[in-house]
Amino acid sequence: MAGFILKRCLLMIPTLLGVTVIVFVMLQIVPGDPVNSLLSPDATEEDRQRIEQELGLDKSLVGQYFSWIGNTLQGDFGRSIIKQLAVNDLLFDALGNTFILAFGAAVFAFSLSLIIGVYSAYHPKSWIASLGNIIGLTGVSIPNFWAALILIGIFSVILGWLPSAGMKGIGGGGISDTITHLILPAIAVGMTTLGVMTRMIRSSVVDLLQKDFIITLQAKGAGSFIILMHVLKNCTPTILTVAGLQVGYLIGGSVLVETVFSWPGVGQLIYQGITQRDFPIIQAGVLVISILFVLINLIVDILHAVVDPRIRQA
Repeated sequence: MAGFILKRCLLMIPTLLGVTVIVFVMLQIVPGDPVNSLLSPDATEEDRQRIEQELGLDKSLVGQYFSWIGNTLQGDFGRSIIKQLAVNDLLFDALGNTFILAFGAAVFAFSLSLIIGVYSAYHPKSWIASLGNIIGLTGVSIPNFWAALILIGIFSVILGWLPSAGMKGIGGGGISDTITHLILPAIAVGMTTLGVMTRMIRSSVVDLLQKDFIITLQAKGAGSFIILMHVLKNCTPTILTVAGLQVGYLIGGSVLVETVFSWPGVGQLIYQGITQRDFPIIQAGVLVISILFVLINLIVDILHAVVDPRIRQA
């Protein structure tokens, strides 16, 4: 098991290095110049050179890359070009809010998909099975930012039941206020995961119910609960694999949803950095989300190996 974990950890290194190179190169080729946002209309060439030197933009691209990587390995993401604040503080404050949103979306998507998926497999002609088909098709077809706009239009504008923006009401509030603000963005972020997981769980359970060992259990008179436990146990490796990928998506794929709902998370921070050409924020935000995605998949691989020992031999 130790060798399996070590192998997976070593595979993370080239993945993350590749991410840093891609992020750095992409920022160099996008249009816009962060120095222009700091210069006044009457700025001179000397002013431009001074700012470039302060930001380290006077170095070669290779020098800028290694300077950024060196500082990052020391836990220093630099300073925001526009806000002139430490990126570490901005990023980790926002990261906590993104975790709250991702957790709410995961609870919504995973619990509902498990209930609907299993019930649909056992009762394929029920109205819940039809609902599962609709959820599965809708979840994977509608972009989450479009779902966010629809939810705001129905539940905030028309019905007036739920707030449409922010994490707390005016003047702040308690946990109940945060939960109220969390409902719509969590549903919007979790809809795709709900659709994917519902379809996957239903198809996996249907397939297992036709296996010989399940038929044998039924012939021996095993109770429905015992059979369900056997089905879920054999579904667990598949569910873990898909769920791990979806958790990474819930954390990293909520950029537009956070922007639509003005949710103060990493997604909105990256979006603001893109619009303002604030390179340190963009680089740090994308890198941290990538690290989280890779770590989550590492944890899923380990759990998968625990549940199914055959994986350790792969």
